Amino acid sequence: MSVAIKEINTKEITSFGPIHLKVSDLEKATLFWTRIAGLKLRSSEEDTIEFGSENKTLVVVHRSAKTSYLKGFSGLYHFAIHVPDEAALASVINRLNQRGYQYSPVDHTMSKAVYFEDMDGITVEYTLETPGREVTDTDGRASMSGPKPLDVRGIMQHLEDDNIDKIIDDRCFIGHIHLYANNVDKSNEFYKKIGFTQSRYKPQMVFADLGSGGDFGHRIAINSWHGHNRPLAPSDSAGLEHFQLIFKDKARLNQVIGDLADYEETAEGYWIQDPTGNKILLN
Repeated sequence: MSVAIKEINTKEITSFGPIHLKVSDLEKATLFWTRIAGLKLRSSEEDTIEFGSENKTLVVVHRSAKTSYLKGFSGLYHFAIHVPDEAALASVINRLNQRGYQYSPVDHTMSKAVYFEDMDGITVEYTLETPGREVTDTDGRASMSGPKPLDVRGIMQHLEDDNIDKIIDDRCFIGHIHLYANNVDKSNEFYKKIGFTQSRYKPQMVFADLGSGGDFGHRIAINSWHGHNRPLAPSDSAGLEHFQLIFKDKARLNQVIGDLADYEETAEGYWIQDPTGNKILLN
């Protein structure tokens, strides 16, 4: 029997809405998100398609890219769909195996993950949170342990259903986003300003990690491993269009907006940009 993770997001001050991506080809994106990633096509317009589980949208793709994902620029590193238990992660791996799709299985101690790329080269992660396995530094914060090979055979022992055409578990959710920043220090301070809490800060590794008040301290991750002061990826390349943060407490949202010098209020919510230029919708 699969062991479920702890109840998710009960102490979190924010959660993620759908991730919006720029892609070059909607037909290829549909093939990827349905047959490879296991999502349901929930709605479709001329230039936009929504994918997700049975009852919620997780990913929205926009046909606005002219080139594939370009490496060496700031912007999206990867984003992650979090699964509720080992059975759901085994289902993801089983689908990838049977479709013959290349992926990288990694054990981060705080999570068990598989990484693979869409047709444009955007990296997608499926991850199972396992914060109880983390090792802490002397200051009590989670240590920066290196990745290890994932015990795929052990995960696959939890596979409950061999059907690779079924939609992903409805308990899956967008759980974190990892960004290439042109300046880690400025981005780290920005995300703390809008309510995230420091989990790890390793300036010597040009890396920072922030949580949202719960046990899992990896909701926003930022690094400059691609190089210092790199510009944002060209607007017509595949990658992140924007992401959404939903505040559980509207009073906290109002406080955050009051502390920001630059934002745009629309019917959709409050639009802001982080220091790198990534667009964020606050609700």
